[in-house]
Amino acid sequence: MAEPFDLVVRGDLVLPGRVLHGGALAVRDGRIAGVFAPGEPVDASETRDYPGRYVLPGLVDTHVHLLSTPVEGIATGTAAAAAGGVTTIVDMPYDSPDPVIEAGRFREKAAQVGEQAHVDVGLYATIARVDGIEAIPELLAAGPLAFKLSLYETDAHRFPRIADGDLLGAFEALADAGLPVVLHAELQEIVDRLVARGLAAGEDDPGAHGRSRPVVSETAAVAKALELACWSGARIHVAHVTHPHGFRLIEYYRGLGARVSGETCAHYLALSEDDVAALGPIAKVNPPIRDAAAREGLWADLWAGRVATISTDHAPWPLDGKRRPMLRAASGIPGLETFLPVVFTEAAARGFPLPELVELVAGRPADLFGLGDRKGRLRPGLDADLTVLDARQPWTFDASRSLSSARWSPFDGRAFTGRVEATFLRGRPVYEAGRLLAEPGTGRWLAR
Repeated sequence: MAEPFDLVVRGDLVLPGRVLHGGALAVRDGRIAGVFAPGEPVDASETRDYPGRYVLPGLVDTHVHLLSTPVEGIATGTAAAAAGGVTTIVDMPYDSPDPVIEAGRFREKAAQVGEQAHVDVGLYATIARVDGIEAIPELLAAGPLAFKLSLYETDAHRFPRIADGDLLGAFEALADAGLPVVLHAELQEIVDRLVARGLAAGEDDPGAHGRSRPVVSETAAVAKALELACWSGARIHVAHVTHPHGFRLIEYYRGLGARVSGETCAHYLALSEDDVAALGPIAKVNPPIRDAAAREGLWADLWAGRVATISTDHAPWPLDGKRRPMLRAASGIPGLETFLPVVFTEAAARGFPLPELVELVAGRPADLFGLGDRKGRLRPGLDADLTVLDARQPWTFDASRSLSSARWSPFDGRAFTGRVEATFLRGRPVYEAGRLLAEPGTGRWLAR
């Protein structure tokens, strides 16, 4: 007689390409051991029944800033991830006060993950503003899932702009490694000129930020980066694309044979300039949220398959950093806890298929970042990372109850059509019914 499974989870399973209503997912030793049809008998030591709820693979968010602010950290950020159905994050290297630009700091951060994380965490590395290319071989050996480089300088030490010559050199040094080089694409001179002009004119209305970073400041940077990618052979992934023209450029270079792709973020798919006008600095992000036509254009790109992944760009600044005039306020918003509710609600309103949405927030990010053999799909042999989504009735998000250090959100008070009921990491419940169940250290560092 076969040994019972450790766990069986029953519900509407969101499998690659289809939904198996009333199916059963079996778990053994932390991995998915089988998928069974409705009514098929399955013997297990424990059974969890979620009739009428979707069971998805845990989300994979590859654009997260946990240590960029002095208040978030690995523990609270990964708690918020668990509450949002996110079981794997890849954390950015622009830590405060020192970025991850050498292997020793990378190993220290990996150790912090092992001690503090509630869900699994992979890490980015980056390079210094000057002579950073020399550190790439040792950084690669430390096990990052990706590198992050910027064409715009937020801070000369923590978040530097990499000059064009060094950018091309870094692309060439990383081309054979095959891991994604993720880019922040905005042109410094355009933005700096317009910000200075806005400050001199005393502009403090909510639209000032968008005017200081027009679409061309982003798309011209995307074009430059793609041209360097084309000639270097590097695997380039453009972060937080806000406008359909960015994806048109990416598609053009893909047609030339370049290894390039792009992500957009949940807030660009749900918000528009009208929301920024109402919310002010609370909705300030870089690059800015565009108009409603751009938002709907991004959905058209999703339908057409031009978008590789969706992420959050989770960056929960202290609220006092947001309560400033628009051009001086901090840029960034929390997003982990609202990730799945936001994208599910917006997708459902447009009739976008749930299996395809799940690929964008789980399967494809896992593949791109070298985790497809472990994460991202409900498939035997992969980690039993699961999210239970209840879409039976709407609910309202209350940011004051967030598990992130941020108790604010541009989505505070917003009604959603889907709510995360439970999250499992390797078959173990880490969040359920509004309660964090995991202890720090439950999550693991994920080396490539």
